[in-house]
Amino acid sequence: MPLPTACPLCNKGREHQNVVTPHVYSGRDNQAFFQCMSCDVIYLFPPLNLEEQSEFYAKEFENFMENRSNGVIWKTPETHVTENAYQFTRRLKYLNDYLPKPGGRILEVGCSSGFMLIPLQKKGFECIGIEPSGAFSEFLTSNDILSFKSKEEFATSDEAKDHFDLIMHFFVLEHISTPEEFIAEQLILLKPGGKLIIEIPNAADALSTIYNIPAFERFYWSVAHNWYFTKKSFAYVLEQTEQPYEILLDQRYDLSNHFQWALDGRPGGAKRFTPKLGLEIEEQYKMALIKAEKCDTLIGVINKPMEQ
Repeated sequence: MPLPTACPLCNKGREHQNVVTPHVYSGRDNQAFFQCMSCDVIYLFPPLNLEEQSEFYAKEFENFMENRSNGVIWKTPETHVTENAYQFTRRLKYLNDYLPKPGGRILEVGCSSGFMLIPLQKKGFECIGIEPSGAFSEFLTSNDILSFKSKEEFATSDEAKDHFDLIMHFFVLEHISTPEEFIAEQLILLKPGGKLIIEIPNAADALSTIYNIPAFERFYWSVAHNWYFTKKSFAYVLEQTEQPYEILLDQRYDLSNHFQWALDGRPGGAKRFTPKLGLEIEEQYKMALIKAEKCDTLIGVINKPMEQ
C-alpha cells in the first residue's frame, strides 16, 4: 500500500497521517483512506487522476449510484425527483433562513434531476443548474430549468455575468479534487450579502463511529469521494475563505435505516420500523445524534459580507 508523504489539505507531514480503512468501495487494491491527525480530514490515497475522474463521471457514475441505491432512485429523472421529495422538505427547513426574496437568483452546482430547483423556481426564484450528467439534461429543460453541463461551460455563458443571491450544492464537495479552489470560484459568483450553502456527509456518522458495522464500513468509504470531512476538518476548509461562516448539523437517515444496517447489513429500510416505533421516537433519535454530533450530515453556510 503506497503511503502519503503529506496531507493533501493542510500539508502536514507523513507522521500526522494514519490509515482509516483499506476497504474502498469500487476502488483499486492499492487505494486506502487516510486521516490527517492535524486538520482531521479523511482522504483517498492515491486519488483518481484527472483522466480517471473524467472517465468515471462521464461513463460510470450513474451505474455506480444505481448499484449503491439498489437501482431505485436513479432509474429515471421522474423517479429521482419522487424519491428525493423528502430531501427537499428536509433541506427547506434550514434553507428558508437563507433564501433571497422572490425573484432572487439561485445557482445549484450538481443539480441532478432538479428536484431542489424545480419547486424553488415555482416559488418565484430564478433558478439555474450545473449538471454534468446527460441523463437529466432533457428533463431539466422540460421543466424550464436552464442548466449547463460543466462549470467551464457556465463560466463562458451570459448567465455567469450576473451574480447570484444564493449558490448551493449538496454532496458535491467531497467529490472535488481541490475543495478550497472550488469554493473560491463560487464566492466570486455571489452578490455582496449572498450565501453559499454546502451540504456534505459527516465522517462522524454514528454507523461508523458508534456502531462499527462491518458491512457499513465496506459500503461507506467510496472511490467516488476524494474526501470525508468531520466538523473540525470542514471548519478548516471554511476558515480558508476568510468569510463569515457557520456549520449546521442534520440527520438524513432514520432509526429504521440504522436497524436495517445492524440486522441485515445493507442500505435502505427507511420507515421500515416506524409504524411500530412511532414518529416521536424516530425524531428523538435524530435529535440525539445531532446533539452528540454523531449525525450523518454537515451543512456549511458562508455569508459574503455586503461591502464586498
